[in-house]
Parts: sequence; structure tokens; C-alpha cells
Amino acid sequence: MSQSVWTVTNLIRFIKKRLEAESSIQSVSVQGEISNFVAHRSGHWYFTLKDAQSRCSCVMFARSASSVKIKPKDGDQVVVVGSISVFEGSGSMQLYISQMMPTGLGALYIELERIKQRCVEKGYFDSAQKKKLPMYPKNIGLITSVDTAAYHDVVSTLARRWPMASIKHFPSAVQGEGSVDQLIQAVKIADQSSLDVILLVRGGGSIEDLWSFNSELLVETLFLAKTPIISGVGHQSDITLVDFVSDVRAPTPTGAAELAAPNQQDISEQLSKYRSLMEYQMKMMLNQSMLRFDQIAGHPLFVQKDYLVSKRQHQISVIRASMMKKVSEYKQMSHQLSIIRQSIQHNAQSLIGKKRLLLNREESNLLSSIKQFQTKNTFELTMSRRVLMSLSPNEILKRGYTLTYQDSVLITRMALLQTDRPLKITYHDGSAIATQIVKGDDYGTDDI
Repeated sequence: MSQSVWTVTNLIRFIKKRLEAESSIQSVSVQGEISNFVAHRSGHWYFTLKDAQSRCSCVMFARSASSVKIKPKDGDQVVVVGSISVFEGSGSMQLYISQMMPTGLGALYIELERIKQRCVEKGYFDSAQKKKLPMYPKNIGLITSVDTAAYHDVVSTLARRWPMASIKHFPSAVQGEGSVDQLIQAVKIADQSSLDVILLVRGGGSIEDLWSFNSELLVETLFLAKTPIISGVGHQSDITLVDFVSDVRAPTPTGAAELAAPNQQDISEQLSKYRSLMEYQMKMMLNQSMLRFDQIAGHPLFVQKDYLVSKRQHQISVIRASMMKKVSEYKQMSHQLSIIRQSIQHNAQSLIGKKRLLLNREESNLLSSIKQFQTKNTFELTMSRRVLMSLSPNEILKRGYTLTYQDSVLITRMALLQTDRPLKITYHDGSAIATQIVKGDDYGTDDI
């Protein structure tokens, strides 16, 4: 089997991770009928949401359940808003509910999902586009209606936490007819006002009250803004599209103010810690410097300076005397080397003259010996040549002798002659054939 084998736990965790990473289903509206509803004593709600073909397990935790304005029961038709995940214990898919309302409000949530999907496709909710909040803002913009609880919560919180910041209010209606246009205009003006951060806030309310903050045009305006924006719309359980497009989402207006600016008390405590640390480090550096100063001040160079100077002068005198002695020795050695060099040159010339005379004498003797050897060898060679010539067969033939052959055999005695065979007689200047042969002491002329 080439494929890797998964454990059940790993498979379920993988599916859960993939589901939770899918942003399009992390705030989804679902319509259905409630069944198997259980209200736990902890305040959590457990139930099944179903339609004619399918069903899905749902959980609504106590914090979200406490904001629901109806008391749900089996058979109720509702629209819920929540995120999808997997319960690892059973491996079943669950819908974690954050909002619930009767089906009559379902049309709004369906429209909300359509707007949300378009915004997702346009990249308005992309986390890579989020801007970083400033650490210490000086100029803060506030977009909300006039003289509301949200306005006072933000102003009082900023005054308590970060009073050195300047707050500029851009009033706008936050619900009802014309509120979307006012909000868009306020955001554009605030974005061009050289602010460090903008707070867009309002108090809680129903989905109808908060509907202006789901406007696609408002979402687009916030996305195009250059200034970091913090949204604080409604309560913890209230979620609008503005929350997805803003750079940071706060659960409440007060929470938005807390995210926008640091707490001056925390900064003061932090500065006190830094001050104490700097004082400690400076004290340590000062102590080390004083210790080093005492060490240097106690050095013999400062304590016994006259003694040290005298000692150094004596050492210099000793070194100077040693150097003068070395210079004198060098001069003596140089003079001796000069004498030796002259002696070597004189002796070398005398020795070369003697060797040259001896070499000339040896050369003369060698040439004389060579001539004597050559004369002697020439004479001996001439005599040897004469002896060899006298012994040559051709020289003997010149004196009247002949060589006699019969059948290519040299006849050296009479016993070798055959009377019926011709003879070949060789002279010094040629040869002849004898055809008549007579043996004996007296014989006539041979026929040739």
C-alpha cells in the first residue's frame, strides 16, 4: 500500500483545521427547524437544526444565548448565525451559534450572506491588507452619533487611558435612512484629516438597527481608507461586515478605545522600570569606572614615577653601551674580513699562475707522446701491410706460381689428380683449362 495510513484522530483534526480555515463559512447564516433542544444548567444550548433532507448539531454557549430575545423550543423556525467546525470526540460536524432570531428576520440574513460573499470575492476581508495600529497615537478620529453612550464611553476611556491624545469627532447617524451615506462621508473626511487611527463605533441593537454597518459601499470605503480603522459596533455577540473589513475588531465601543491607545499608567510603570534599570546600569558603570581609576592611580608609573624614570634611563644607558660595543666588534670583524679577502685574492692569483704553467707543461708532454705514438703505430702498420702483402696468394702467383683445380678442388699433390677430368689452372692475371693429363716424371706438353 503506497498511500499513508491516517489515524482516526489525525483525520478528524485535519478536517476540522480545514473547515476552520475556510473564512467563507466562519460566519454563515442558516435557516431551519429546532429539534432536540436542551438548555443546560450552565447556560449553554444544545439542539439540532434540520430541514426536510438534512440535520446539523448546534451549540450556543451561554454568553451568546443570553442575548437571544426569544426562548427557543422544538419546532421553532429560526435563522442562526455561526461558524462550522468538527467535534473531535464523535467526529461530527457542529454549528457553533453566535446569533439566533425568528425566521421572519431570515431575509435580512440571506441578504447579509450575499453581500458578505461578494466582499470576500473582492478581497475586502483579506488579512494581508490589514494595517498596523500605531503604538502611541496623538490624533484619534471618532465616528459615531452625537451624545450617545458609545460616544461618551470612548471619550471617557481615552481620557482615562491616554489623555495626551487629541480626539476629533466626526458625527454621523448610525441607523435609519441616510445613515449609510453619512457614515461613508464621515470615513472619507476622517481619512483625509492626518489622523493616526479612526474609531468607528455604536452601541448594540437588533440586526435592523445595525444594518447600515453591513452596507457594501461602506465596506468598500473602509477598505480603501489609508488610516488604520478599529470597529466597535454593538456588543460581543453582534457581528457586522464592518467588523470583517476593519483593521482591528473590538467587541464594544469601550473595547475599541482600549485597543486604540495604551494605558498611561502602564506606560508610566514601564518608564519607571526603565528609569530604575538605567539608574542601576549607570551606577554600575560609575562604580566600575571609579575602580578602574583607582587601579590606574595606584600604578607604579604614577606612584614611583622618579624611580621608574631613573630605572628606564639606566636601562637605556646599558642598551646604548651594548650597542656601541656591538658596533666596535662589527668594525673589527669588517677589517679582518677585508684582510682575509685581499689575502685570498693574492693567493688565488699566484695559485692560478702556477696551475696554468703546470697545465701548459702537461699539455706539451701529452702532444709529444701522442706524436710518438702516432709515428710508431704508422711504422708498425706499414710493416704489417708489407708482410701481409708478401703472403697474399696473388703476390705469389705474380712470381710464377699457379693454382690448379679439378672439379673446384685445389690439387695440392699428384695423388689427387684424375686423368680423365680437365684441370683449371689459375695465374695471377687469369686462368686456363688443361684437357690432357700425363702422370709421371717425364711428360710432354699438356693439351690445353
